[in-house]
Order: sequence, then C-alpha cells, then structure tokens
Amino acid sequence: MKISAGFIVLVIFCDVLHAQSHSIQWGKIALSDHLLYRRIVFREYEVLRIVSEDVSWPDASNPSPGNSTISCIKAEDLYVNGDGGYASISSGGVGFNHTTVHFESQRNHGYAFKLLIYGPF
Repeated sequence: MKISAGFIVLVIFCDVLHAQSHSIQWGKIALSDHLLYRRIVFREYEVLRIVSEDVSWPDASNPSPGNSTISCIKAEDLYVNGDGGYASISSGGVGFNHTTVHFESQRNHGYAFKLLIYGPF
C-alpha cells in the first residue's frame, strides 16, 4: 500500500513539474489603469535553434496615448507544458513611458505569449 501511494505522489509531482508555464508580470494593475497594448507574440520553432524577438511599445503603429506611464507588464505564456519561451525587459518598463520586451525560445521549440501593457489613460 505504501509503495502505490508513493508512486501516485511521484506521478503527481512529475506532472506538476512538467506543466510549468513561463508567464511573468512586472508591476501591478491599479484600479484606475487601462489596457494600453495587447499583442500575441508567436514564433514557430527552428530545428536545433533558439528563436527570439524584441517587441517595443510604443512604436509607429501603436503610439502611446497621452504619454502614459506603464504600471504593469504581463507576458502570459500560452504554452503551459513547459516548452514555451522566456520573456525579459531589455529597456524601459514599469515607471517609464516605453518598453522593449525580449522573447526567447528554448532550443528546438517555439513560443507563444500574450503581451499586455497597462497604465493610466
């Protein structure tokens, strides 16, 4: 009986480790904040390579409304099986009126993130 209970615990523990997401949030959303920017960032895998991309806001197609200060940035990993990529801020960010978020995959995998930027309107 102890062996089967231990096996079940081990299987559940392995499932929890395997089902890790790489979502991250910088800052927090205040009651007065609005969604300033939303984008799905997606790259397919390339064999034996790490793929990456930089997403900047504001850019020519998405100007900043009224020079808003960023209060929260969310990068939600849409690959919940642990195979997704990683997000990091390479410039600007919370407290600034601009940001560049760097997305990078694991080797031989792609990534899909939902990028959300919040701030006062």
